[in-house]
Amino acid sequence: MPEPKKHRLILIDPAARHITEIESTATLAAMHELIGADTLCHFGLARWDDNGQIDSGWMDDGGLSRGEPIHAFLLPRAKDPFAGRCVIVGADRHGETTSCRIPLAVLRSDVSWLGLIKPEVTWDHTEHGSRAIVTYSRVK
Repeated sequence: MPEPKKHRLILIDPAARHITEIESTATLAAMHELIGADTLCHFGLARWDDNGQIDSGWMDDGGLSRGEPIHAFLLPRAKDPFAGRCVIVGADRHGETTSCRIPLAVLRSDVSWLGLIKPEVTWDHTEHGSRAIVTYSRVK
């Protein structure tokens, strides 16, 4: 059986305030280990129209909802903070894992570190669905 292919990923670590390029197989087990979480969620970050690739961020699904202090960061177009470690990975138009294409310099200029925060999530339920409302305070 051949070794799984390694891909270029980007790890955002808000506790260390560090953004680094790493090489990983990006298997589900590897992602859980890199992020340090039992359950993961993801968000779209960048779409590359020339080949249908999308770069996505993967992180701890319960990072905000547990309400425990956690290191976090913000991205310019997101209204809610991102809690805990985040891994950026690419996927082609067929959903197969690829190396991410977003430049490291872009993330380094766009990320705002929040430090240690205490998040609180409340839910707004309407006839059209539900949405999370995240507020937080900084932990001293």
